[in-house]
Amino acid sequence: MEKQPYPVITERVLEPLPPKRLFSRSRGRLREEVPLVLAGHQLVYRTRNQLVLDTTDLPLDSPTVVDASHVSVVDVTADTEVVAELVIPSRDAANFTLRVAFLCTVVDPVAVVGAGGSDAVALLTGYLKGHQRIFQLGLDYDLADINDLRRKLDAQVRAYHTIEPPEFAGLAVTLASVEVMTPEQVAELRARLREAEGTHVVKTTQLGHDHRLHDLEQIHRQSAEVQDTEHASSLDALRRAHARRELDRTTRAVGSDPVAALYLAHAAGEISTREVADELRRLREREVEQDREDLREAIANERARDQLRWEAERADVRHRQESELRLETWAHEDHRFEIEATARRRDAERQFGLEQSRVRREAERADELRRAEWEREDRHLARAEALQKLNAQLDAVKALAASGHLDTANLGPGVHQLVTNLLGSRTRAVDATASPDEERAIPAPPAQPDAPADDDIVDDDRSTKVEA
Repeated sequence: MEKQPYPVITERVLEPLPPKRLFSRSRGRLREEVPLVLAGHQLVYRTRNQLVLDTTDLPLDSPTVVDASHVSVVDVTADTEVVAELVIPSRDAANFTLRVAFLCTVVDPVAVVGAGGSDAVALLTGYLKGHQRIFQLGLDYDLADINDLRRKLDAQVRAYHTIEPPEFAGLAVTLASVEVMTPEQVAELRARLREAEGTHVVKTTQLGHDHRLHDLEQIHRQSAEVQDTEHASSLDALRRAHARRELDRTTRAVGSDPVAALYLAHAAGEISTREVADELRRLREREVEQDREDLREAIANERARDQLRWEAERADVRHRQESELRLETWAHEDHRFEIEATARRRDAERQFGLEQSRVRREAERADELRRAEWEREDRHLARAEALQKLNAQLDAVKALAASGHLDTANLGPGVHQLVTNLLGSRTRAVDATASPDEERAIPAPPAQPDAPADDDIVDDDRSTKVEA
């Protein structure tokens, strides 16, 4: 069964209705055009490039429904489970399957439709793919180390969700669970191990049952033999009792001397002396042989039980040794992996420290170059400002000279001193500003005539008056 899309369940384009004519009935959509919504679903219409949420179950002749060009059905059920799957490569060229379950709730259906988020599975899968560390973790583990990888991936995904939670328009997402599916190879291997262990248990149990059955058969056979022996002994006892009774009667008849009885039997011709001796010897041999047979059977039964018990104990010890060797091998591999991971981490930290030192030295060198450049710019600006001030003062002196104020007699020797100071200051400023390779020469100002004495001025005035 195909899974229903989420959060946008259905999207449908609505054909435009013909314009309303005069005196015609009001326009309206057909029931088949607008999809039916269930509990937990809401309709969103696109009308004149605007999205409108249907919260009041709009009728089919509503202006919003009539003018709509598109309608979407959005699932607003709270805490809807969405599962995203990733295939993670392992160290032994196989793949792990990571399943991450999220609980999603649509908080703004209009924003969801506007953003085009019709497939939450694709959005969450892309969100997980953005964390590259998830794919790198699988390369440190084989398929047999799936339990260790499960703990690592669970911690990694939860930390990633905490630091960078998924943010989608109109959709609230929380992390529910993190699972790593058991690969088929591991499942088959463990199934075969369980089957082998079950077969071993069945064989061991069957062996025990066979051993007990053999013991019961031995006991039954021995009991039957004992019963047969007892029956034969009983018959012999009866015969002997009968013979004793007969002997007693005979003894009572002949006396209590057994030799007499023997002689009586021998004299009666019932048995001969050799027959009596042979019978007694056969009875003794039969009893000895029966004792030996019973002893041999008991020894054989005990040896068989000991052999079965030793074989079962050896099988158990072999299985336990193989299990301990396998666990020790896995422990050595885990220790080696931890050592390699520690070495890689130390190398990365050392490289990071060297890179930080290099970046710090480059930053300090760049700061020193910038400070030197700023100092040179400040000196140039100060020199330019001083030169500009001196030029302004020279311009002011030139203006005074052009207007004839420097030629007036009442300025006296102060004018010459002012010009000399200005020219000396400009020369120092120019010398300070000029570079060592090029020096600009400042021409000397024209010599000013000495101011005439007061007597000369009086004489000139007097002569002027006379000439007039």
